[in-house]
Amino acid sequence: MWIAKGTLLGFWLFGFGTMAWLYFALYRHLRPNSAVSISVFSGLTTANAYWWAALVVCLVLGLAIARSWAGPIGLWITLLVTGLVPAGCFALFLIIMYRLKHVSQGQV
Repeated sequence: MWIAKGTLLGFWLFGFGTMAWLYFALYRHLRPNSAVSISVFSGLTTANAYWWAALVVCLVLGLAIARSWAGPIGLWITLLVTGLVPAGCFALFLIIMYRLKHVSQGQV
């Protein structure tokens, strides 16, 4: 059970950490009514070695915390519910990428 809890905690840390990273690296300096290219997102996330290293660190940290401390059940329920926010943002991003791929190929 600690593996499931640790993975949940790791992905929770990683999801909110990614949202904070994108805010501080990208959105904080944008002017109102401006756009950001998909290549900027991929450059800050999937093409960035530090982002992948952060995923590993978050998972190891989550597993270590869950292994050493069981935590109350309310904590894990709260993590599960609040983890839907970054998961929803990630799903929205994937849907937009899918639609942009089809539009760029002329398949509307």
